[in-house]
Amino acid sequence: MPSLNERFLVVPCLLALLTGCSGAADTPNEGDAKPSSSSPAGGFGNILVDGKPVTGSKPSGNDKIPYLRTYTAGELYAPVTGYRSLAYGSTGLESVFKGSLSYRKSDDVETTIDPEVQKAAFGALGEERGSAIALNAKTGALLAVMSTPSYDPEAFSGNSPGDQEAWQRVTGDQGKPLYNRALREASEPGETFDVVIAAAALDHGLYDTPDEPTDGGSGECANATIREALARSCNEIFANLASELGEEKLRETAKAFGFDQELLVPLPVTASTYGSYRNGTITVTAIQLARVAAALANRGLMVGPHLVAEGTEDRITQSVPAATAGLLLPAVREKTEWAPTDDDGAPSSWSLVYGQTEKGEPVALVARMATSNADAAARVTSAMAEALS
Repeated sequence: MPSLNERFLVVPCLLALLTGCSGAADTPNEGDAKPSSSSPAGGFGNILVDGKPVTGSKPSGNDKIPYLRTYTAGELYAPVTGYRSLAYGSTGLESVFKGSLSYRKSDDVETTIDPEVQKAAFGALGEERGSAIALNAKTGALLAVMSTPSYDPEAFSGNSPGDQEAWQRVTGDQGKPLYNRALREASEPGETFDVVIAAAALDHGLYDTPDEPTDGGSGECANATIREALARSCNEIFANLASELGEEKLRETAKAFGFDQELLVPLPVTASTYGSYRNGTITVTAIQLARVAAALANRGLMVGPHLVAEGTEDRITQSVPAATAGLLLPAVREKTEWAPTDDDGAPSSWSLVYGQTEKGEPVALVARMATSNADAAARVTSAMAEALS
């Protein structure tokens, strides 16, 4: 198994307890930005989606700080743009590219977001607590990054009493709209982790194919193959496989897929963790689950992911051998329903499916919603898949 070296960044956190992200942090190479062709002279540079600005500028009436940030469809793109506020700093891409987007430089930043897929995710999630990711397996481009409930960053971009009231509303909202769940919320994975167990079982030679009968199980799961066990949610089969593999082999495969590693896209991503399968101390973010699914669809190669279209140097690593990925991918594609989880009384509905771009490139689609309704997350991935076609 090749060694995986990921970059680590210590991020100073302004408002970290509230937002889970940085206030004036995350400064990659701002050469990723390009001279603006979308903003008026002297205004801020813009964040672009499909070549069109989703941000803007307007006069502030203050000579020292002459512009205020404006947003188009603010709630739709807030998990990507973050906010830029005279009173409350900046987050998201507004923070990462704070200098190059400033009115002194006025450079633009082009994102990889597909507006139709982003809209589909937002519409399907509604006001419920949830997240959605669409990840192009071949290119590593993030086509959707959605977190709900969301917020309108323009509501507090200034420092007036109205901005203060809007800030108080959003920070006092129990739904935590400033918290980017798609990138920052790591929770119990439930049976979605069975994909990692299956990959480990094949990679470490417990079985040569996913169509060999296993030992154990009962009823329709008795001696089920890995393919059948995935389709039928045979928890006992995967518990047996995990026991046969042991913690170290499982941890090895999990780390190969990116668990226990920090990640920048360039927004910071909370590390998904492999503690112990036996003790149930495993967590996963929506974006990490998408990375696992994308690797299987790309001959085991993990590309990126990245949110900025230009100047990105993607990390490319081999998670599992191409042969293992090829054997397991059809079985994962066939599974369309994932059982809800209950993490200390906090239910989650997960969905992991595949779509494809107009060019035929595979796209990993993942959604998580804070509900015990098994169909809730599936509606989100279905909407994204339809938007891709």
